[in-house]
Amino acid sequence: MALDAKNAHRLREEIIRLGPWHYEIEVADEVSTRVHLDAPQETHATVARMSFLDAKEPFQRKLRLLYPEGLQGRSILDCACNCGVYLFWAKELGAGRCFGSDVRELWIDQARFLLENRTVGTSEEIQFEVRDLYELPRLGLEPFDITLFQGILYHLPDVVRGLKVAADLTRELIIVNTSTWNDAPDGFLALGTESVTAPLSGVYGLNWFPTGPKVVATMLAWLGFPEGRLVFWRRDTDNGPRHLGRIEIIAAREAETLAAWDHENRNLLERCTNLLDLRHP
Repeated sequence: MALDAKNAHRLREEIIRLGPWHYEIEVADEVSTRVHLDAPQETHATVARMSFLDAKEPFQRKLRLLYPEGLQGRSILDCACNCGVYLFWAKELGAGRCFGSDVRELWIDQARFLLENRTVGTSEEIQFEVRDLYELPRLGLEPFDITLFQGILYHLPDVVRGLKVAADLTRELIIVNTSTWNDAPDGFLALGTESVTAPLSGVYGLNWFPTGPKVVATMLAWLGFPEGRLVFWRRDTDNGPRHLGRIEIIAAREAETLAAWDHENRNLLERCTNLLDLRHP
């Protein structure tokens, strides 16, 4: 149902007030978070300019490859959820209970705005909280079927402890997406430091970059997820520093969870070679 002009204007003004946004997501008919890009430059002058991503299609395509019959009520945890877009998109594919947390109040304010105002899809059984990752074990959360661990690993001062928090809360499958350090062989963690105030940085100052997928897959296997698959490993990222790359790994407790993914990628491997099997004996 189309919004009347008054409500559409209200939504646009609130989106701009809550900006800047890191992800594009439709809020209502003909209104998306993209409208914040039209705000005067000085509107968010105190916040560094950040990338603006349209990630819905690749995320949902990945989930469809993993679960061709849909998510069928599977519960999802999103660690460092930003504005919560992935949980809304997972809901469109049949997800059940969803919980998103982020250490920055800015992103959870955006997530709660979407929760209250989004008219596309369903927002039932989605909860958001401002939480540090390391606090999650104290919340008494029931384990989730799937965990999203995207854009957080390389902001942590204790990477294994952080991954363990996520692994202990995950029954079936975990998706890890992280920046990597290009200037060392795979198998190491490279020390870094970062801002504690920039919206897209961590809050600790100290952080570690994995140097490739094997070090991440090895940690995941030790934490109970021995079935690892590399989705991609990019040494060069758009507009990123030369020394940083990007990887994404899907890891499961049981090989059966990845049966549909493996079947599809056997066909894909006839045409491309960037999908590596990271299974551990």
